[in-house]
Amino acid sequence: MPALIGQTLLNQYRLQAFIASTPLGDLYRAVDVRSEINFALTVLPKSIYENSEALREVEAQAGALKNIRHVNLTPYLGAYQTPTLAFSLEAWVDGPSLRDLLAAKIPLETEDALLIANAVGAALDALHKKNYLHAHLAPELIRMNKKGEIFLSGIGMAQKEHSPKKRAGKYPPLYDAPEIFNGEELSAAADMYALSALTYQMLTAKWLNGEDAPKTKDALRRVHLTQMPPAPAALNARLPNNLSKMILWGLRKNPQERFQNATELLSALNLAAKFSPPTIDAPRLTRESDSVAAKILSGWEFLPQSKTTSVAQDHAPLEERLATLENARPKKAAARSAFIPIFILILLGGFAALFWLVRPAPQMDEPPTATMTFTPFAANYTPPPSVTPSPRPTDARGGRIVFTCTRGDYNQICMVNRDGSGYAQLTDMDASNYYPIFTNAADGLLFASNRNGTFDLYLLAFEKKELLQITRNVGNVISPDYSPDGRQILFANRVGNTPTAIWIVNADGLNPHVLYQGTGDIVAAAWSPNGERIAYAMSLGVPLEYEIFVMDANGKNHTRISQGLRGIGGSLDWSPDGSHLLIYAGAYADKNIFKLDAQTGAFVQLTDGGNNAGAAYSPDGRYIVFNSLRNDEQADLFIMRADGSNQTQLTNDPESEWGAQWTK
Repeated sequence: MPALIGQTLLNQYRLQAFIASTPLGDLYRAVDVRSEINFALTVLPKSIYENSEALREVEAQAGALKNIRHVNLTPYLGAYQTPTLAFSLEAWVDGPSLRDLLAAKIPLETEDALLIANAVGAALDALHKKNYLHAHLAPELIRMNKKGEIFLSGIGMAQKEHSPKKRAGKYPPLYDAPEIFNGEELSAAADMYALSALTYQMLTAKWLNGEDAPKTKDALRRVHLTQMPPAPAALNARLPNNLSKMILWGLRKNPQERFQNATELLSALNLAAKFSPPTIDAPRLTRESDSVAAKILSGWEFLPQSKTTSVAQDHAPLEERLATLENARPKKAAARSAFIPIFILILLGGFAALFWLVRPAPQMDEPPTATMTFTPFAANYTPPPSVTPSPRPTDARGGRIVFTCTRGDYNQICMVNRDGSGYAQLTDMDASNYYPIFTNAADGLLFASNRNGTFDLYLLAFEKKELLQITRNVGNVISPDYSPDGRQILFANRVGNTPTAIWIVNADGLNPHVLYQGTGDIVAAAWSPNGERIAYAMSLGVPLEYEIFVMDANGKNHTRISQGLRGIGGSLDWSPDGSHLLIYAGAYADKNIFKLDAQTGAFVQLTDGGNNAGAAYSPDGRYIVFNSLRNDEQADLFIMRADGSNQTQLTNDPESEWGAQWTK
């Protein structure tokens, strides 16, 4: 297998280093020669590749497994084959594996072992909820990154519950439950046995026989089937007796007498050890103590940071990727920085070609041909007041909808009528433009763009045919929203490495300032229709998940209103009467739209399946526009009634369309 080092599979994945043999096959670190992204590439054993039925089964379930996401699961990216071998791809987690920690032959600190067990258990629970078993747990498949975050990999060979284990490769059955040797149908209890065996080894530095694991499969089989392991407390005097008993309970031979799921096992272990796992942040090992885990993490030689820092992020839903503000312009745009003066001249003279727009009239079949001037700063522009605390009628054609449309390497601004007519792309340039909203008077569009480097706010004024820059180098700006009187703009802004905060600026661009600096990243904010409150989505430490808060318009009196919803995403929209908010939530790649009561936090689910996000009300509150991945891998816009009925597709483009907002 080392002969594969240096080879490039499918003209794309170059194998850089052999990492370990695993229950799934031989694991390599590979780099995508096109994007320079690192991947975990596992060469599948011949028992899979040379068995056409087994290979078809792996490929058939890849689609479902790719959609199972959890903060402690390494994203699975699919199975592939060449003329001579087959392999699976996962995101690369740069750091040591549990095997590296166990190689020290020293028991882990109880807290570290339970942190790892809790993280792996949570990942297994995400699999079990989809009726899959991991069935191949091993230390080589549990990895920790530089931050101490813990990931379980290897779900590409997961199998459906209530089926016997399908063995792959030559990895010894070190953690296989007794029922696996008997060829019985498996339940989640088999994974609990394996997790208990790993916990036993972490806390004692010994295998289940109280010594090093035997070398032969027959000897391993005898231990699993007939021998009860020595009590962990007999091998590690620091362990509480109750914790020792709970580990042995998880290793019972009869699966019916064992812990049946991760919640049961982890609750028992945590309670016995008087250990409180984190309730907000995902379990994470520290690098500051003198423990074995901390020393290995601190001394690990991590790879230099690549231009794409996270494969998991790169494969995340579009709204969540953009919320991180890491999508800087591609190199082909940056490479022209030496020609900035020439580019600016071209830019100033060519906005007629780069921005064509529609006057605020019901019909928008023909774009105007008049040219547009560029004003560097909107010092003399103030939108007229337009307080609208109650729902307004939506015009006869359903109103206009503006949205972000991904076109090639960049995000652009597009617009369409509610009835699907008048589709128009409003921007077309080598920069990303997104988060568009209409002004309150519907006489222009406000959006974020990085055309001048960092993301700032720009106003496309319909009547004046001008592009006005509202903010200038205040940070990286997303999610703008006009106050109901049209005099101020609320937006989320990240300055340097500080968490994204809520800022306010006058509509003419004057006096940008922080309104609220939260404890975590704030990725969406919106004014209530009466202007008295502001809702926002803020991270509490779980990656790519947020909670919904409401505060007074002066930045005081914060209240968390989201309760009981997991996986809340980074967008929200007030109902026209101010009674509730539209949000999206759910498992990774399986999000749905919810209506959230702004006072009580009670919620109602409006969609069921399709991976939906970015919902917004029509002015009269009767309809909702949202984006969905239900038909293909690209997001399209859909319309539904306010109660979730009559869901109808509005756009259908080969590239993504998302983040829609209705005419105010």
